[in-house]
Amino acid sequence: MWPNKVLRQFATIPTNPSESDYHGSYNKLLNTLFPVDSDFVVVPQYLPDARNAADFIVMFEVLLINKPVLILDLKPPSHLDLLSKRQLADEQIRSRMGDLVSKCPLETLHAVSAMGTKLCFYSLDTTHDDVDIVPAAIPRHPTRVNDTAPEGRWALDILDPAGEGRLREITQEITDGCAALSATSSD
Repeated sequence: MWPNKVLRQFATIPTNPSESDYHGSYNKLLNTLFPVDSDFVVVPQYLPDARNAADFIVMFEVLLINKPVLILDLKPPSHLDLLSKRQLADEQIRSRMGDLVSKCPLETLHAVSAMGTKLCFYSLDTTHDDVDIVPAAIPRHPTRVNDTAPEGRWALDILDPAGEGRLREITQEITDGCAALSATSSD
């Protein structure tokens, strides 16, 4: 179970939250998983949105000595109900993974799309070229509206045991992978 300080931060989120209402909660959560006294650093990223220059995409990146090991893209919970917003979130995280895959020191680059507390998990094998991001992308149909980012992909909630367990599992995989890198570099 998450520490009370993390749960208390999520409890401060208002009933009709905006994206920024989640910044503190996810920052606290990520710094709990990747402590400040470790080699990890949690960095908020404010990336310009290619579709609207006045908007920014807010992501958290967990770095190991300036190399990305985890991406968390943050959107408000209201985006979960809108097909276009889910599609955009899916496209943005896939694009960011593509940008960072060559910089990731681990065999797998993990990413999380958070819409409020609902999570969709992504992974990308960094050891091979032309490897698909999991879950697989659903192509847009050229003439019909189709759901390229089904709402069911955000099935786990960070405040529920299954969502917490999945994020902790990924964190452990990342931590173990980074420890193995440190052991190899010190040999």
